Amino acid sequence: MIRRTSVLAALSAVAISFPFATALAQSKYPERPVRVLVGFAAGGSTDASARKLSNKLTGLLGQSFIVENKPGASATIAVAEVAKSKADGYTLYFGDSAAFLITPMTIPNLSYDVKKDFSAISMLADDLLAIAVHPSVPANNLQQLATLIKANPGKYSFGHSGAGNIGHLTGEMFKMQSGSSGLVGVSYKGAGPAVIDAVAGHIPVVVSGLGSVYPHHQSGKLRVLAIAAKKRASFASDIPTAIESGYPDLFATATQTLIAPAGTPQIIIDTIANAVARVMTDESFLGELRQLSVDPVTRSSPAAAQEMLASEQVKWTGVVKSSGFKIE
Repeated sequence: MIRRTSVLAALSAVAISFPFATALAQSKYPERPVRVLVGFAAGGSTDASARKLSNKLTGLLGQSFIVENKPGASATIAVAEVAKSKADGYTLYFGDSAAFLITPMTIPNLSYDVKKDFSAISMLADDLLAIAVHPSVPANNLQQLATLIKANPGKYSFGHSGAGNIGHLTGEMFKMQSGSSGLVGVSYKGAGPAVIDAVAGHIPVVVSGLGSVYPHHQSGKLRVLAIAAKKRASFASDIPTAIESGYPDLFATATQTLIAPAGTPQIIIDTIANAVARVMTDESFLGELRQLSVDPVTRSSPAAAQEMLASEQVKWTGVVKSSGFKIE
């Protein structure tokens, strides 16, 4: 009897401790370098934020978080690779929320389902969308730009980070609301290349995250006419909103978000999310983000990030439907 009781007690102890042992083993994550895929070329604010965050996570978690740029097809190349990756926390995606909210509405027959194939980890920052022009363009505000385009249909074009992305649709929204149908969109493999061409004067207009164009505005190489936001940015109070410029329905925000494949163990999701939360208490790091002209999201969690993606999807569904835009 004593022996049987001892055996049962031992078995019970093993059963009780098994989840703890499993969690303990998983808590060693990461044990090798982690890939962080970015769906755009190097040089844009999303890429810069990804690199800054990865450097911090490397220091906190003891393994390298390595950014890999996988541009093309409106970020779907990078997103698809993450979707089919093993759900072990060693392949992540960092990008603006538009890749999950807008792209599935504008590109048919994607190989992944944004509602089923991903788990949100954390939000990092809000990237405000801006409309900027080369200094040679004789327009100092959106009204003047619209008048110029209407008088010269087909002459002016705007660069953006990819067909179906938030920069593209923000430009399309401006065209619709201003009646500037003669403005032609030019697709690039990321904000960086689009801004470079705008600075060089190869394209007269660029629609991109404020972080990509504001430094050039400050140096006089570009002129930011407005941001598609409900209020002015605290770090760029000289830039009016599109609402102030006469377009009350022109607003868009892309939230930079860290995402893992669906099925990634919750303990790994929480490990990364907790590390990001620690990073976001570092005022010097927050200052670095603001220097990129993005607004840090200082309170986030996996649940909050998932909720943001769901609520924004509802908003952008209406925008895409009203625009009639579709990539065939």
